[in-house]
Amino acid sequence: MPTTAENIEHWNSYDWSGKGEEWTVGYAPFGTNKPSVERAWFAAIQPRVRDFLPTGTVLHLGPGFGLWTRMLRPHCERMILVDLAPKCIEYCREFFGEKNMQYVVNDGKSLEAVPDNSVDFVFSWHSLVHCERDVMQAYAAQLAHKMRPGAFGLVHHSNLGEYLDPATKKLRIPNAHWRGESVSAAIMREDCLASGLTCIYQEIICWGDDHMIDCFTLFKKPKPGEAPVECVVHKNPFFWEHTRDLSRIFEQYRRG
Repeated sequence: MPTTAENIEHWNSYDWSGKGEEWTVGYAPFGTNKPSVERAWFAAIQPRVRDFLPTGTVLHLGPGFGLWTRMLRPHCERMILVDLAPKCIEYCREFFGEKNMQYVVNDGKSLEAVPDNSVDFVFSWHSLVHCERDVMQAYAAQLAHKMRPGAFGLVHHSNLGEYLDPATKKLRIPNAHWRGESVSAAIMREDCLASGLTCIYQEIICWGDDHMIDCFTLFKKPKPGEAPVECVVHKNPFFWEHTRDLSRIFEQYRRG
């Protein structure tokens, strides 16, 4: 069960020599292990964010060394990067510069430095899967104030809590990938609703096995008087296979 303190310690001491590109290997076509940010973006992320870009201000939670920030930056006027690792924020500041950028080192929970009603799109991929419910609750409560009315967000978080036995409070499967054990798609919906945010769509996924340990949650800060909508929840056991197949297509249809 990764605590906030453990996350701070881990990501501050992590070997960032690969600049985070090591995580794109999992999106490579079957039979290869070549990292590619562009391939991972177009196969996995771009289809899920295309309708919300271009936009004004993007809040990127847990950017690390700016792996996905590089792909988002051309599609927005301004970015706010929030990370609990000073090393990550220092690198991003050097790489992206100061123009229309804001950099925040937080305590793993606080969004106090983000202006209220300033965010048009919230994004996080990979990072928040390691957070427990206390962190996700804190972020949801604050995002309700930081987002503009009508703004959207897409966050990638743990669904491991779905495998928590309510009687024993123990997991029915191993926590092999350091996921938050107290977070699930249902809990995220509940916490968004309690904060005044509306969950629009949730895609629950696995990574090549039968364990649906992650979820992509699309949420919105409703405009005043906007009618509530029911969240659509989709279990997608083929996410990994489809993504790697798209990566293969991406590699084949190129100039050279």
